[in-house]
Amino acid sequence: MLLWAGASMAEAAAASAPTEVSPFFQEAADCSAAYKAGVTARLAQPKTDARDKAILEDTERSFVFIGVAYKQGLRKAEADPLLEEAEQRWTKLPKAEQAKRLAACTTHADKLMGEISFVERYAVQNRAKARVEQQFDKEKKKHER
Repeated sequence: MLLWAGASMAEAAAASAPTEVSPFFQEAADCSAAYKAGVTARLAQPKTDARDKAILEDTERSFVFIGVAYKQGLRKAEADPLLEEAEQRWTKLPKAEQAKRLAACTTHADKLMGEISFVERYAVQNRAKARVEQQFDKEKKKHER
């Protein structure tokens, strides 16, 4: 999911200098990992309108974090390792802690969605819809075999 965040580091950052990760970038990675896990779990469930709507909503929420992080300077070279680490942490959390963190992510994602411009919101929703349609196409092809 963080592939959308960009193809290269910002030129202002020195390639060899260690950088401190912004708390927001860490939160974006953590929330994206949480939403990715949720989408993966839902894709394993029987197809229903409610399931598909939840997948789209989770993808939009993940993408709003990604878009805001990108706007703040996060790029792929830094984003991919952050996401990988966040995914590893997520799997080690107890279910109750996962639920608590996911609720906090959802609250913040909904706030971010309300704060971004109409054009940015359209871009987030459009990219999320395209990603979900791509996932559903893969799912459909898998079941046709």
